[in-house]
Amino acid sequence: MTTSPTAQDRTFPLGFRIALSRRKGLSMLGLRRREPLLPRLLFMGADAGEAVEALRAVDSPRAWVSTWCALAARHTDLGERYRAGGDAASAAESYQQAAVYLRIAEYLETSDTRRSELWRKLVATASRAGALLNPPLLRLDIPWDGLSLPVALRIPSYEDQGPVPCVLTLGGVDGVKEEFHGITEAYLRRGWASAAMDLPGQGELRRLHGVTWRPDAEGAVSAVLDELCRHPGIDPARIAVVGGSAGGYFALRAAGTDPRIAACGLISAPVGLLDVFRGAPPPIPQTIAYNLGATSRTAVERALRDFTAEEHLPAVRCPVWQVAGGADTTVRPHHARTIEQRLHAPQTTTLYPDGDHMCFNHRPEWEGGLRNWLAEVLGAGRGVAEGADVPAGPGEGRGVRGDGVVVGDPHVDPRA
Repeated sequence: MTTSPTAQDRTFPLGFRIALSRRKGLSMLGLRRREPLLPRLLFMGADAGEAVEALRAVDSPRAWVSTWCALAARHTDLGERYRAGGDAASAAESYQQAAVYLRIAEYLETSDTRRSELWRKLVATASRAGALLNPPLLRLDIPWDGLSLPVALRIPSYEDQGPVPCVLTLGGVDGVKEEFHGITEAYLRRGWASAAMDLPGQGELRRLHGVTWRPDAEGAVSAVLDELCRHPGIDPARIAVVGGSAGGYFALRAAGTDPRIAACGLISAPVGLLDVFRGAPPPIPQTIAYNLGATSRTAVERALRDFTAEEHLPAVRCPVWQVAGGADTTVRPHHARTIEQRLHAPQTTTLYPDGDHMCFNHRPEWEGGLRNWLAEVLGAGRGVAEGADVPAGPGEGRGVRGDGVVVGDPHVDPRA
C-alpha cells in the first residue's frame, strides 16, 4: 500500500527521502564510498556499532528522529544508574553519549518546533555530563552586539605549570559546540585548554533564539578571545583557532582581523560560501538556508555574496595549516589553492588526492599532523613521554607540486 508523504517527508532533502524509501537505503545513507553521512556521524561521536544498527532501523524521516532519540534515552538511563551508584566518570560518559545522539536526531529534523525541543534536551544533557567531567566543562555566556555567545571551556590544572595554550574550535555549516568532545579530550591530553563556541546561526543561538548567520562573525570570535585572554589559566600569547568546512572560513576571517590569534588550522575550508551552497550535496544547501533564515534560493544566494574571506587572506599574519581533499564535492580543492596562493603568512597545505569532505578518509593522519603542528607553533606539549619519537603529520617532509600544494601520498603512511 502506498501512503502519502507527511509534511516532514515533503520538506526532507530529496536525496535522503529517496534513500529512506528504498531497501538499499543503508548504503545510500553512508556506507557507500564518499557518502558523507556515516563518517559525519562518527565525527559527531556516535559509536560505530550503534550507528550502523541505527541506520539499519531507519526507514523514514520520522524514524530517523525516533531511532536516535531512543538511543539517547538508553544512555541517559545508564547515566542515571551510574550516578546513583557513585560512578561519576561512567555517568559523564553516558550523558555525553546521550547528548551525541540527541544531536544526531536533530541533524535531519525539519520542524523548527521539534528542533528547539531536541536542542533544549541536548543542552541540558551536555551540561549534566560537563559537570561530572574532569576537568569540568565551564559554560561562558559572552556578550557581543546584543547577543549572548555560548562557549564551552575546559582547562587542565595550571596552578603548578602556569597558563596553558588554548585552542578555540569553530563549527561549520552544521557544526555545534556540543559535538567537539573528542577533540577537546585530545587537547586536554596534551595539557592544552579547549574552547568551542556557537557562532550566530549555529547551535542554540539559531535553534533556541532565532539568531541567523552573519558575514561579520569574526567580531564574535574576537569577543570570545577577549574573555579567554582574561582567564588566569590561559596564555593569551598562545591561542589558536581551528575550523572545519565553513568553520575554516570563519577562522580565516578572524585570523585576518584579530592579531591575537597565534595559529590558524583549517580543514576543508572554503574561501566563500556561495560556491558551497551551489555545489554541495544535501542536506548542506538546506542547512545553509536554515542558518541564514532564508526561504528561497534567490535570498540565500543574495545573502551569501557577503560571505567571503577573499579580502581577509592577505591580512592573515599568523601561521596557517590546512588540509583539503581532491575528491571533496562540498568544498572543492580550488579553495585550498586560492588560500595557499593569497596568503602571505607561513603556511602548510596538505592535499589528499582521494580525500573526501573534511578528509574523513584520512582523519587519523591529519588530526595527528594538526596537533603536532599546533604543538610546534604554540611551543606546547604533545602529551608523550620525554624523548619518545613523535610521528610527523601529513605533508611534513613531502614534496611540493608546481602550484605550491603539498600532496599527501595515500600509499605512504604520512606518520612514518
